[in-house]
Amino acid sequence: MNTRSPITGDDSETNVLDIAFNQDQGCFAIAHEHGFLVFNTDPLDLRVKRKFAGTSSGVGHIAMLHRTNYLALVGGGINPRYPETKLMIWDDLKRKNSLQLDFSTPVLNVLLSRTRIVVVLKNHVHVYGFSSQPHKIASYETSDNQHGLADLSVNVSYNDIDSSASTSGESSNSNDSKHEGKQQTLAFPARTAGQIHLVDVSTQGQERNVVNIIKAHKSSIRCLTLNRSGTLIASASETGTIIRIHSTRSTALLFEFRRGLDRADITSMRFSRDDSKLGVLSDKTTLHVFNINPSQQEQPDDEVKAPTNRHHLFSFLPVPVPTYFRSVWSFCSVNTNSDHPRSEENDTGVIGWSSNDSIIVVWKKKQLWERYVIGQAANGWQLTRHSWRSLAIEDVDKW
Repeated sequence: MNTRSPITGDDSETNVLDIAFNQDQGCFAIAHEHGFLVFNTDPLDLRVKRKFAGTSSGVGHIAMLHRTNYLALVGGGINPRYPETKLMIWDDLKRKNSLQLDFSTPVLNVLLSRTRIVVVLKNHVHVYGFSSQPHKIASYETSDNQHGLADLSVNVSYNDIDSSASTSGESSNSNDSKHEGKQQTLAFPARTAGQIHLVDVSTQGQERNVVNIIKAHKSSIRCLTLNRSGTLIASASETGTIIRIHSTRSTALLFEFRRGLDRADITSMRFSRDDSKLGVLSDKTTLHVFNINPSQQEQPDDEVKAPTNRHHLFSFLPVPVPTYFRSVWSFCSVNTNSDHPRSEENDTGVIGWSSNDSIIVVWKKKQLWERYVIGQAANGWQLTRHSWRSLAIEDVDKW
């Protein structure tokens, strides 16, 4: 899907072109036909509203750098503000572009850290130093990556100095040299379909030049995401029935989950803040949550036990059974269409966690913010829509 194309064809509406959470999922940005918006995730609160003047004002892709004043912008929509082949680093404090990078093909995705700019094209991933005059550090060839898949996690340093500090705890005025020593794990589709390329793009990582390849799926990768510590990567193929979680250090397969039987387009996946759960959303509009911290399931009887993923009844038979019956399923799920009318045209949702038990879903076409809460029920665990609010651009203008 080309996120720079209008989501709907009605020119009278302000189409949402892209939605992106920041690194700690505490904020998210919306790019639309006339500019962009930045919200606090939960409680929902409008933080920034930029509506560009003139006929050429569409922003097709947006990426945030934590809670700083820097955002990456790429033009899009009916009347793009910038060409799709240009990346702009917007300084919202000065209300102007501070950096520009030009390419020969459209920019499909951008990832930011305090010291790196990662630009994803259809067949290449380019890494630049984040400075007043960006210099290219590395370039990698990929298989056809029309969805612009990639993820970047800034995690522990090589000497385990300040290893307990998470990315979200870094202040906007931190010294860049502090972050330079941290490992910056970059993941993207490898040159062979179904494989994932892992590389450390920090200064020390480039010196060590260690590359890991994970043979994750038989068909092309459709969705991937790293956890906050950069130790785990979850992925799904174009088939969309199986989700696999691998170690980024050893490349070993740690978990294999079944989303369903029918083919699905998995559009968004995200680890919870404590890395104990994985949320998965597909074009079937069903939100699944998997437990990935089995050690927490062994707790005293007087304490609330951690969720246990579901298994098929036949999986416990003492005789060999087909692979399907040995599958591990999510411990809770919800069809979001039960909470709002199903439209004839499929919507695309983006998920983020506001706490370890609360998932935020932001919808492009519906222009809707929702919060789903995980809770115990009589027959196990359930996801319940706790709150929601319209994000229609016309409504936000009245906030």
